[in-house]
Amino acid sequence: MLTRESLKPLAAAVAIVFTLFQIWFTSFGVLEGTTMRADFLGFVMVLIFLLHPPFKMKEGRKEPAALIVLDLCLSMLAVVIAAYITINSAEIMERMRYVDDVSATGRLLAAAAILLTLEITRRTTGWPLVIIALIFLGYAFWGDMLPSALKRMPITTDMILECMYLSNEGLYGIPTSVATGTIFGFIMFGAFLERSNMTNIFMDIACLLTKNSQGGPAKVAIFASGMFGTFSGSAVANVYGTGIFTIPLMKKVGYRPEFAGAVEAVASTGGQLMPPIMGAAAFIMADLAGVPYLSVAKAALLPAVLYYLSLWCMIHFEAVKTSLGYIDAELVPTRRHVLSRLYYLGPVIILIGAMCMGRSVSFCANIATLSIPFIALFSAETRFTFRSFCEALILSAKNVTMIGACCACAGIIIGVISLTGVGYKLMAVITSLAGDNLFLLCVCLMITSMILGMGVPTAPAYIIVATLGAPALIKAGCLPTVAHLFCFYYAILSVITPPVCQAAFAGAAIAEGNAMKTGFTAAKLAVVAFAVPFMFIYAPALAAQGTYVEIGMAVITSLAGVVALSGGMQGYFLRRANLMERLLLIGGGLCMILPGSLTDIIGLTACASVLAAQYIGKKRELALNG
Repeated sequence: MLTRESLKPLAAAVAIVFTLFQIWFTSFGVLEGTTMRADFLGFVMVLIFLLHPPFKMKEGRKEPAALIVLDLCLSMLAVVIAAYITINSAEIMERMRYVDDVSATGRLLAAAAILLTLEITRRTTGWPLVIIALIFLGYAFWGDMLPSALKRMPITTDMILECMYLSNEGLYGIPTSVATGTIFGFIMFGAFLERSNMTNIFMDIACLLTKNSQGGPAKVAIFASGMFGTFSGSAVANVYGTGIFTIPLMKKVGYRPEFAGAVEAVASTGGQLMPPIMGAAAFIMADLAGVPYLSVAKAALLPAVLYYLSLWCMIHFEAVKTSLGYIDAELVPTRRHVLSRLYYLGPVIILIGAMCMGRSVSFCANIATLSIPFIALFSAETRFTFRSFCEALILSAKNVTMIGACCACAGIIIGVISLTGVGYKLMAVITSLAGDNLFLLCVCLMITSMILGMGVPTAPAYIIVATLGAPALIKAGCLPTVAHLFCFYYAILSVITPPVCQAAFAGAAIAEGNAMKTGFTAAKLAVVAFAVPFMFIYAPALAAQGTYVEIGMAVITSLAGVVALSGGMQGYFLRRANLMERLLLIGGGLCMILPGSLTDIIGLTACASVLAAQYIGKKRELALNG
């Protein structure tokens, strides 16, 4: 009998071929760009149709065989769509775009490619991104009926189909290009690390570093989720990957379920902001901003440090305020055990070293992945067998399907923007609302980012926002890297922003807490992260744009401001803070975070007065209790 389970061997074989195909053609082979992207998307489509049913079946009900047969037919159609591009690549490259006629076969396959892309996106991420893409497609087809402010220029159906399928601006545009090379390489690197069990070193280091720290399990979540999240590139996947360990530990020492789930959600989300890898969207950002990836990582370093420092302070103040316990001694590895396995970090060191040498990002990812099986030979715990090696190849392909589908779907949106010029119209609307006020422009873009990012994975959310918003910021005088980093941050933070906060919901599910309470707690814990993009817009030194003196001053004042702001938000510093002290800490922290000598002096004065009052009060309490 034909079942979804019976398709798994076929899917495994396709996945292995897919990964080997990617390794060869990104490292050694030569294949024309559009052909490579078409084949990549073809593999992604086939895997999704084989592995993901079109609908979730109710418990106890079997999936009808007719749906499985339909998915097999759709898989074959996906192969035909990719094969047409591969076979006719020379002709497609030579044709005059929007002048030469599109063949009937080309029209049919273009329409099929668009529909299949929307379907695989729906199956992997749900409706939000699909709905946005449909709105843009609707504008492409019927935008001439809108009022003059948004009315598009005359275009034909053939032009839309050609843009989407027979060019490198639609399905096979920049997002798919980055997914084909860079993103796949890092996803494969993460998959091989995971299958080798080398990622255990991250959790062990985190437990060892926080063993004597109050509320330690929550701090384990910061280190473990941050390190793991930089490879996974998905906040939700990261929550499930590390949260099943960290959240029960947090609850065990006394954290509320909502707080535990929120900590894991915020820590997992930050992994995409922390260099050296930063998740998939950062590589797309480097491409769109037209700067080397190392420049992106350099600009993102200090904001990421502020993000995690604020989360650590929030957790610490909460733990001390509520007298929470420490991590269980039996869960803490010995120092000798950790030191003896530090070589597990070898692939990461090779990756960073290759990137610092200026090699291409794809090459760095592939060479680091290649090192994993060799380094794994030194321990029975990590050594690959033929089976585990094949599993790593399969996992690499499976893990790229969601991001591949999303990038192709985002390509539809970018294609429409490019073809119709609607991006300029929307940018004009946003800039007219903000006028000449940079702050209002940033607020408008922040809100736009939050709305477009709701329920949408980071990469496509960033692509949509950056395509529309980054040019407006650059036009207003911001540096390109800073403008794109601003959009990047809010696209990422949408996963922990109510009402649609997928990472927080995932944390709540594991913690068995209230989903919305977890979401609002996560937003509170990430309060500094919401302010950071405004900080580097007004003080580019925070994004490593400026002289060493400017950057140094920005580091000192912003670090102090983050600690003060965290204390004010949690109502604790050296001891419990009263309302006035909390207000002074919050206000003083914000002043120190904002650029300018005057604000730094005001903030320092406010926080110093609270520190002095709390020190005197705590000393008096100790004297009375002693």
